[in-house]
Amino acid sequence: MLYLFVGLSLVFPLGLLTLTVGPIRMVSNLAKERHWTQEHESSVAKIILVFFFLFIVLLSYYVTHKLARSKNHNLKLTVLGLLGILLLISVYFFSFKPELLINNEAMSGIDTNGRAEFHFGGYPDEAKMEELKKENYTAVISLLHHMVVPAEPILMEKEKDNADKTGMKLISIPMLPWIVKNDSSVAKIKEIARTFKGKYYVHCYLGKDRANVFKNIIEKENKNIQSSSELRTRDLKTLKSFERGTIFALEKNVYYTPYPTDEEFFSYILNGKISTVVTLMDPKVKEAKNRIDLESKIMEQYNQPFFNLPMSESPTEGQVIALIRSIQKLKKPIVIHSYSSENEPSKKFREAYQKLLQHHYSSRPTK
Repeated sequence: MLYLFVGLSLVFPLGLLTLTVGPIRMVSNLAKERHWTQEHESSVAKIILVFFFLFIVLLSYYVTHKLARSKNHNLKLTVLGLLGILLLISVYFFSFKPELLINNEAMSGIDTNGRAEFHFGGYPDEAKMEELKKENYTAVISLLHHMVVPAEPILMEKEKDNADKTGMKLISIPMLPWIVKNDSSVAKIKEIARTFKGKYYVHCYLGKDRANVFKNIIEKENKNIQSSSELRTRDLKTLKSFERGTIFALEKNVYYTPYPTDEEFFSYILNGKISTVVTLMDPKVKEAKNRIDLESKIMEQYNQPFFNLPMSESPTEGQVIALIRSIQKLKKPIVIHSYSSENEPSKKFREAYQKLLQHHYSSRPTK
């Protein structure tokens, strides 16, 4: 029990420092400065966290060992008391001051030929609200959702108070960080793209997935929107696998993947980086049909071009080649998926795709 108490008393305060002013925040700033991909930043952060937890394990063991061997009862009580105070303070900040964990970086701006202007950034505290008010922003658009606990309900209440204090208009469009149950929010974002005028500040929480999806929806809903974006998005170029299997790069901007999870759809497919989605699943198969129907509904809702080009379980080479030629006419970047990216039909598809590419390049006239 002593080891557990010491470990918790160290991991929370040191973790808070690591996230707010220490290595994780430094990595975030470096990633922004050097234009790292989100996956690169995430990988470095994970390595740091692994070393951090190893350090906590060793430090906790050392402190526990010293306390257990100490014969000075008053010293023990003092150290345990200080550890307890540090634990309570850090838990308070994690629970009631989650805005401290946010790196409030400016992300990008887009406009609709003078009708409306959207800027994306981190969570706005009271000082940021005052700044936005002085810069004549029409409103703040918050994508925070009360179901993303524990941080976002607290942040939503604080944001409402800050908006009241500063006289800033606050528009809440709660979005969950996955594709389901966002119907009313997506409808509202489409309405904003068509009707809003003014200057708006849009934000979610730690990640930028929801902000990217918001941006993608309004750009596709209103073709007049011109974008010069610096938003950092998750990119399939640097990802090796989804939850259900390996991702294969068939050629530049063409990816073969397994069926994405809700989170993968939201983070990698609907963020504006993919132009076309193709599913090879066969609607004659009941389970596949259910997935195709759901995906079709999602793609339509998020204005994502989508095609169902079925491939049977035992396709002939001619059928696969005809299928590939149809896909190659579509706008890139393209994501092609079946349920599994590693079964026999998927393997046949990839092999045929590579053969066609080789034939294409070998048949090109040399200078």
